[in-house]
Amino acid sequence: MSSVCNELYKYIRPNFEKIIKQDNDLFKHPVVAKWHEYFMNRWISYKKIALILPCTAVKPYSLSPTHKVAYSIIKKRGLEGYVQIYSLSEPMLLVPKELEECYPFNSYDYPPRMMTEQEKEEFVYLLIKPLKKISKMHEQIIAILPRHHYNILKKASELSDVNIKLYSYGKLAFKTISDVISSIFKPL
Repeated sequence: MSSVCNELYKYIRPNFEKIIKQDNDLFKHPVVAKWHEYFMNRWISYKKIALILPCTAVKPYSLSPTHKVAYSIIKKRGLEGYVQIYSLSEPMLLVPKELEECYPFNSYDYPPRMMTEQEKEEFVYLLIKPLKKISKMHEQIIAILPRHHYNILKKASELSDVNIKLYSYGKLAFKTISDVISSIFKPL
């Protein structure tokens, strides 16, 4: 277990049970609420650029095909020290790449299709503070997302007055991710 996970566990005191969306509002789950608090009070990144990708059914996210494409291009261009990757997640909000293998991020299931309209609105409003926080840490925020996450982040960005370069993808996820990262992240 990594030291970043251990630091997180001291704060959230997890029971390590899988967090599953049923009829409950996972944004209010005690471990999830503790994570939101930890992110706002403890998370720091000194990287210039924030890149927001979607959460995935595959855990950790880095094993998903879309994240593999993004990570390989960033690595190939030598940008790991400049780009902070976050996964936009219901119910976790923003998950830094460094923590994605830790609990609870490796042990939850919340398919977007199960979200109610009320939960979508809750997601938008809960994102406002984390977006304001990361806007102070990073010079630029870029997001490459499928339509559901794109719409959520767009509303939260407008409400928080945080400027985000938003890119949406559909069936051409790999091409869109590759094209956006290649065009925006020119060698520094």
